Amino acid sequence: MMILNSVKRLQMKKQLVYILFLISAIGFAQENPVSIKTDTTIIKIGEQIQFKIAVQEKENVVFPKLKLDSLNKIEVVESLPVDTIKNILEKKYLLTSFDSGQYVLPKQLVLINNKQFFTDSLLINVATVKVDTLQQKMFPIKSIKKEPKTFDDYKHLLWWLIPILILLGVILYFIFRKKVKKEAPKVYVAPILEALNRLKELDEKQLLQQNKIKIYYSELTDIVRTYIEKDINIPALESTTNELIDTINDFNESSKLGISKETIQQLKEVLQSADLVKFAKSKPIVNEIKRDRTIVEDILKNTQHAVHLKDEKEQELNVNENIEIQPKPKKKSNLVKYILIFVAAFIVIIGTVGYFGYGYIKENIIGNTTTEMMDKQWYTSSYGYPSISIETPEILQARTVDVPENLKSIIQDITSYSYGSLISNFYIEVTSTSFLNELENFNYDNGIQGVLNQIAQQVGTNFTNIQQDLRINNGVEGRIITANYELKNKVTQQLDNNKLTMLLFADGKNIRQVIITQLASDNNAEEVSERIITSVSLNP
Repeated sequence: MMILNSVKRLQMKKQLVYILFLISAIGFAQENPVSIKTDTTIIKIGEQIQFKIAVQEKENVVFPKLKLDSLNKIEVVESLPVDTIKNILEKKYLLTSFDSGQYVLPKQLVLINNKQFFTDSLLINVATVKVDTLQQKMFPIKSIKKEPKTFDDYKHLLWWLIPILILLGVILYFIFRKKVKKEAPKVYVAPILEALNRLKELDEKQLLQQNKIKIYYSELTDIVRTYIEKDINIPALESTTNELIDTINDFNESSKLGISKETIQQLKEVLQSADLVKFAKSKPIVNEIKRDRTIVEDILKNTQHAVHLKDEKEQELNVNENIEIQPKPKKKSNLVKYILIFVAAFIVIIGTVGYFGYGYIKENIIGNTTTEMMDKQWYTSSYGYPSISIETPEILQARTVDVPENLKSIIQDITSYSYGSLISNFYIEVTSTSFLNELENFNYDNGIQGVLNQIAQQVGTNFTNIQQDLRINNGVEGRIITANYELKNKVTQQLDNNKLTMLLFADGKNIRQVIITQLASDNNAEEVSERIITSVSLNP
């Protein structure tokens, strides 16, 4: 009897353990904030499945690069942007397969606040398409299509084109044989811009928070010494503090650089403080370190202003002297050469356009600008502070943007990079604005209207059909805006329909925006714009 009771108690304990395990499993399943949805799991070959991953969180969510089946039979057609539905983030993928069978889409890893969560796996059935040869309708025989023209179809034109090109080549040779080809201009970054960018990068390293004072001062003094060596041509990197100060004083007196004594004294104090930290193990307080950093930035700006103000005055004097001294060049009579060039070019152009047609020439020889953009190599770069990573067909060029005097109490800095111009057929602009204080309750409607008004004043137009949607990028909430406007074409003098696309994000102390303008009728420009917008990524 006792044995029977003990067996029953043992069975009850096992059942209790099973019940607790089941409850914990259910509780874990309920706590999992990640789920999947799909419009179907059974498709025919080539059809698409809309696969969704839903997360019941809005911040610090990292969606996966989709992990496909082990046989690689399932393909990703498109990865769509993340949507926000109430308090849920939803990532959509379009899937397809071209091989019949059953395939398992494995569990997908989603990071939420640096914690790992897994979705359920998904079984997908791909069926073949049945072909009914008996019930299939009969269609009439199609007419013979003309084959596309190839190079062989135009070989006979070479008998006309080759002599003309030879004649043109001989004429150009005799005209330009004595001229030396100019080298392509090299990309030049002003030393002051390089120094200020390095200062911002130094701030972002947070060396003070890591108590790396010695490394901080080494980089701080290297920035100012490198600038002095590049912009003033004074050997600063290998000089001691006293040697450098003496050299600057000598140059200032002999060459009249225009650097104030106060600026030189500030430089001396900062370099001496850095020497104490590096060689005497001095440990200044945080306020002193921040003061030295501010002083270095003032030294860079004051020195650059003084030196280049002097250069501008000297340049004006040299220009005036050259105007007075240089005699007027004598005009050379090249009328015959120009007539021959014009005749040869005219024959080539008229003959080619007459045979091929203007449309063919433009598409295959001249080429559309946006068509070339799609075919060439693209570049992925980061721009601005804080930076925006973006893929573009051309490397964007930095623009100097001065903060207005009446906004210096609010705005700390503005960095801007662009390609093209607002009145051209395609324009890209990336701008980052840093504020002194946190942006609380930022009003997107007012911000968007302000940007559009500013652009409208610059190009002299009005925006219509303005639309905006929510867009989240790396956990930062923002807006994507599209608008239409008309702009006068310089060639045809007619109004062209244009389209503006803008991304606007505001978080913390920063506003970041990407602006793209294009011809509304240019399908290639639409593809280029879509690829650029999709590639935008906000860096922390």
